[in-house]
Amino acid sequence: MRPKVSIIIPVYNVEHYLERCVQSICGQTLQAIEIILIDDESPDNCPAMCDEYSRKDSRIKVIHKKNAGLGMACNSGIEAATGDYIAFCDSDDWVDLDCYETLYNTAIKYNADAVYSGIKRIDENGTVTPMSQADKLRVFKGSELTDFAFDMIATSPECPNERNRQMSAKIVLYSGEVIRHNNIRFHSERNYISEDLLFNLDFIGGSSTIVEIPKTFYYYFYNSLSLTNSLRSDRFDKCKILREYLLSRYDYKERNVDFRQRVDKMFIGYVRNAMEIICNANISLKIKKERLSNISNDSIWKLLFKEYPIEELPLLKRFVFLFTYRQWTFFLIMIYNIKRRFY
Repeated sequence: MRPKVSIIIPVYNVEHYLERCVQSICGQTLQAIEIILIDDESPDNCPAMCDEYSRKDSRIKVIHKKNAGLGMACNSGIEAATGDYIAFCDSDDWVDLDCYETLYNTAIKYNADAVYSGIKRIDENGTVTPMSQADKLRVFKGSELTDFAFDMIATSPECPNERNRQMSAKIVLYSGEVIRHNNIRFHSERNYISEDLLFNLDFIGGSSTIVEIPKTFYYYFYNSLSLTNSLRSDRFDKCKILREYLLSRYDYKERNVDFRQRVDKMFIGYVRNAMEIICNANISLKIKKERLSNISNDSIWKLLFKEYPIEELPLLKRFVFLFTYRQWTFFLIMIYNIKRRFY
């Protein structure tokens, strides 16, 4: 019997968390699922653990592959998936036991190409923090899908929120038919940051109906040592590459000004976060100033100062932008120190 949902789990160096993840998937109230574990050449005990899980549960498939990163691991899972719908789960995260039954039943009820849900963050101390959840069930069709996509990129300049919808691919149930028909795949995170955003934009472009539900099933484990939160010397360059790719790849014609502003706000927010990581890092003041100077010296800030409505940004974000544009690295360090102490 064809599975209703294929759940793809890329696995790399998570032997302390994998059991929790796999148990939450195996225990789903929706039984007609297949579970695809992608061992991305994990250097720990995960390959053997994956094989053991497959021996215990016939619904589990294991793919051992050469290491190529998270996005490519997900693509290997897509190639192997046979379910009507496809979902993704990171191997250090987990979901509620009714997650995929609820998402699947919603998709069937509304004949939806995708169902989006909410997400909670849980840190190393066990503290759970809601990150997003819709306030009501909504169905998106036609031009409404453009608004849905835009809100995933970023909000309008004056809005205090960075975005109105989470971009994570892990909180979504996707139509396998839409993915296969449009040959939708993940980009490598080694080429583009926010590979989930790009996957979602490609998917939305091939969809006719999307449903958003006011429920949260997914627990994102926040690891302070993870790649996402680590100090990377190439983060600013990756932000620029993503901005350029979005502006060249997606053309919304009559909405192009709005689209460009969304992309630019996303870029400004990503760089602001990158600078905060630099300021909070355990490195010397000299290195902090050097890295901030490398960012603020870039010509892109002159372009944004001319084209982006900086005056519409919320006050604190406006200050950070102006300090960056003016290359006032001392004030950037000071403002992030204040934020770390009092917020």
